[in-house]
Amino acid sequence: MKELNKREEKFYIKWEERRKNKWLFAFVHGSIYWGLPFAIVPFFISSIFDLENIQLSKLLISVIVFGIGGLWHGLRQFKQIDEVYLELNDDDEIAKGIQTLKAGDIWNYENLIMSKEEDETLIIQNELFWFEDKELSSEMINECLNLVSGDFRWLQKNKDFAAYTKNRKVTVQLFDNSGSNIPLLEKII
Repeated sequence: MKELNKREEKFYIKWEERRKNKWLFAFVHGSIYWGLPFAIVPFFISSIFDLENIQLSKLLISVIVFGIGGLWHGLRQFKQIDEVYLELNDDDEIAKGIQTLKAGDIWNYENLIMSKEEDETLIIQNELFWFEDKELSSEMINECLNLVSGDFRWLQKNKDFAAYTKNRKVTVQLFDNSGSNIPLLEKII
């Protein structure tokens, strides 16, 4: 999953639950919140000028027509919100990545490089972290380890990836930019 700010993460979690009830969302947000006011307000505005001619049948017809139109509006609104959710959600990319790992290949995802060892150990390596020898400190290495571990934990929010990694040993390896094959830090999580 892409790295999200707090607002996006809050939206993601909230919408993940709401999207399960598409028709309820369309009815409430379309027919009730949009259609009902559009049916009732004009009806009462027109009846203010002619109180003697208020007809309940006209109100009922107006509510039905705008309710159906509101349902369509609610479905459109649902689709727009769901597209934002799907942009944040990388389920398809993660599914392809799991297949890549199962095939024994290397999968690059965001700033992680992942591969599977023969003993089913999953190796997670950093990408995009550059250190210069004079700046290298244990605090920086620990900070990078936390970032890589955090990215991996965020990736595990995907249920398929969590199932894939559930019974595997996971090793995180941090490398510098020197091109060395020896990790600066290797930790089992």
